Amino acid sequence: MRFRKSLQKRFILITSLAIVLVMGVLGYIIASRYNELMYDSLEKQGKLLAKTVASLIINELIYERLGLVEQGGLIDNYVRDIYRGKDLDFLYVAVLDENGTVLSHSDFSQYGTKYTSPFAKNTLQSHDIQLRTTLSEETGGRMIEFGAPLTIGEKHWGALLFGVSLKDIEMQSRGMIIQIIGLTLFLLAGGFLTIFFLSQRFFKPIVDLSHSMQAIGEELPKDKIIIQGEDEIAMLGSSFNAMIDRLEQANIKMQKANDKLLRFEKLATLGILSSSVAHKINNPLGGLFNCVRNLQQSGDDPEFRNKYLELIKEGLESIETTVSQLLWSAGKGREEKEVSFFEEVFASVSGLLDYRLKKAGIRFEVSIEPGLQVQMFPYDLQEIFLNVLINAIQSMPDGGRLSLEARRKRDKVYLRVQDTGEGINRHDLDQIFEMFFTTKEAGKGTGIGLWMTNELVQKWKGDITIDSEKGKGTTVSIILPGSIHEIDSRS
Repeated sequence: MRFRKSLQKRFILITSLAIVLVMGVLGYIIASRYNELMYDSLEKQGKLLAKTVASLIINELIYERLGLVEQGGLIDNYVRDIYRGKDLDFLYVAVLDENGTVLSHSDFSQYGTKYTSPFAKNTLQSHDIQLRTTLSEETGGRMIEFGAPLTIGEKHWGALLFGVSLKDIEMQSRGMIIQIIGLTLFLLAGGFLTIFFLSQRFFKPIVDLSHSMQAIGEELPKDKIIIQGEDEIAMLGSSFNAMIDRLEQANIKMQKANDKLLRFEKLATLGILSSSVAHKINNPLGGLFNCVRNLQQSGDDPEFRNKYLELIKEGLESIETTVSQLLWSAGKGREEKEVSFFEEVFASVSGLLDYRLKKAGIRFEVSIEPGLQVQMFPYDLQEIFLNVLINAIQSMPDGGRLSLEARRKRDKVYLRVQDTGEGINRHDLDQIFEMFFTTKEAGKGTGIGLWMTNELVQKWKGDITIDSEKGKGTTVSIILPGSIHEIDSRS
């Protein structure tokens, strides 16, 4: 079954996509929230550290101004202890004076450097802790910079600056995302198996029912649907089985009705051909009576007698051939093989049509590919020939040209019958294959011939089209399945 038509596969796909979508949204929310919490935790920890160390540094600066301690000694120790701390991943620690000049730094080469960045200036002028997220010039990674002003009242003593790397947070966030992806894949695999087995349980009866319904297009399914349980699907399967039983009975009745119609149409066709049949029988009968009279008068002469006995034999064989054709057309002596030789079947039909063609003054041109075979019963092909050709002859009461051409193309046989008769109105073409529809005068048509022809063509998986215009003739195009044996022998 193709993917786009499988309800089960679409259900599995949609459910799997739903799992991926839900897990993706949840994963994004969880990862974002986790990253936010980690950032908030780092921010709080950094602010607390900044306030604590800023107070210590302010005290140290006051003691230095009072000359109570040696200048710079304790501040360097604070800076060194902070930088080497393991609680946070420090990238740098710096202490600035009120002018922005470095008093102490984790990198000794920065002593005496003046910070002129907007962040440093804002920190020196502010009374609150400043922070920003930026890129580190040294590592190229993201970091949070903390700036704690060193103030007492309105007095600004300088600022404490330090940067904390976000590498750990980002690594933990990536780890969280990988864990979520792994969990998603695990749930997807488990969910896929669960969904697959559940869909097998719930969709298999529907799939079986779908296959059986598809088979109805060609023929009724031979096997009934196995019904399990008492749920709605089981009820649907039971109803389907009952429908198949009713269709089988209806098909039997319809087949019987079609057979009756076919016999009726054959009898109607024979009635139309009665003048031709009478002519084909009366001609040899007249010769037979003449031979009998001559034999009665001069039958003693052996040479004369043999000559006329041979003529009598030819006449009887001609009558036998005509009667055989009539019996075949009436449905007697049917062959059961599903292969028809085009030339052989056409010969049996043309013999019945010769008289009507000559009487109407119709020029009949025939072109049949030698050895052509079709996959159908011979009597069905003969019925198609008779119906189409009789319609063409009846459309040309004042004579004209009638052509029949049959050719093979690949595995199909293409039959085309074209006449120069009266033609059919465009608005009648849509109804031409309807039962009992006829454009002929009362008593000249039953309205079954073309309907039966269409039924026979469809029965053998063929196709028929009619192209006609009033006053310009009609073309009947029929496509029939070629014989499998002929195709095999040609290949």
